[in-house]
Amino acid sequence: MLKQQEAQAASPATTVDPIDGLETEEGVVSGVLLRALADVAKRYGVEPSALFDGDAHMLMTRDPIRIRIPLGNYRRLLERAVSLTGEPAIGLICGRHASESAFDLIAPLVAHVPTLRHALREVRQFQKLFFDGAYLHASERAGIARLRWEFPRAHTRTDHSIAEFLTAGLMRMLREFGCAPSELQTARFEHRCPPYRRLYAEAFEGRERFSQKWTGIECAAQVLDRPHLHNNPVLQALIHREAEELLSRLCRPMRLVDRLRVYLCNHPVSRVPEMPVAARDLGVSVRSLRRRLAEEGLSYRRLTQEIQRNQACVLLRNGELTLQGVADALGFEDTASFHRAFKRWTGLTAGEYRNSN
Repeated sequence: MLKQQEAQAASPATTVDPIDGLETEEGVVSGVLLRALADVAKRYGVEPSALFDGDAHMLMTRDPIRIRIPLGNYRRLLERAVSLTGEPAIGLICGRHASESAFDLIAPLVAHVPTLRHALREVRQFQKLFFDGAYLHASERAGIARLRWEFPRAHTRTDHSIAEFLTAGLMRMLREFGCAPSELQTARFEHRCPPYRRLYAEAFEGRERFSQKWTGIECAAQVLDRPHLHNNPVLQALIHREAEELLSRLCRPMRLVDRLRVYLCNHPVSRVPEMPVAARDLGVSVRSLRRRLAEEGLSYRRLTQEIQRNQACVLLRNGELTLQGVADALGFEDTASFHRAFKRWTGLTAGEYRNSN
């Protein structure tokens, strides 16, 4: 699985480019996430050579940030890790208990900043170094800070694992910056409550909520500006410069329309944001977004319907999912709503499409 990426990872110039091909919409992860997964799997007696099917040598000998694999490959590794360890909560445990050294440059990048607000800026700026396709949105209102994760969905169990990993890692960072249990408001997850809820209660102080509209954490806004005990401006500046250099070598800027595609793929099909909301989240004006789309012969409505149709068709080709299961995975309240939408997108009923494939 990793061998196919060895040539690309050998030098910065030939690293997998998240702009070209499927990787743009699917997302790309670095070897940092693979090391964290291997770190936890080893605690269950699973050696890296077994987890990575003999390809562990590259992961252990190369700079992990320069190893870039498609998100789909990482999802398959998550499934393999669950199978080999027998631990369905592998994502949650990775976020909570993977050693800091497994995260390479990412851990020290936020360890010496003056405040949590500064740490969140670092995470957003350098997100592509470890997960190109995930985004952390931060907002404040009425004394509450909302930290919301977005990432590409595959509508499989691995969505839960990735949501667990990202949110547990965020909770870990909040604790490092002095967030007390009383200052944590909620830890929200879009998926339903899993059988191992007890582990969630341990991780999130019993404030976890399921079947929510977004994934992330709400906490008291005062936590964002609390002075950090381990602030070290000199060391932070050195690490920040190193991260900037790595980012410039590994990741070309993504075109606005490609960023929009990733953004839309991060949302349930039934809850696509209106164009002004998408423009705001992408940091551009509606006028600029409309102009860039027009340059490629697209409109916002046409692009959203294209992505909705594609995601629905992928799920319908999965014979193990019932039509109700497809509707649930796409975020529809009932199958009737899904059937109407699919007919509008394709001119076929969901059953007709499934029978023709």
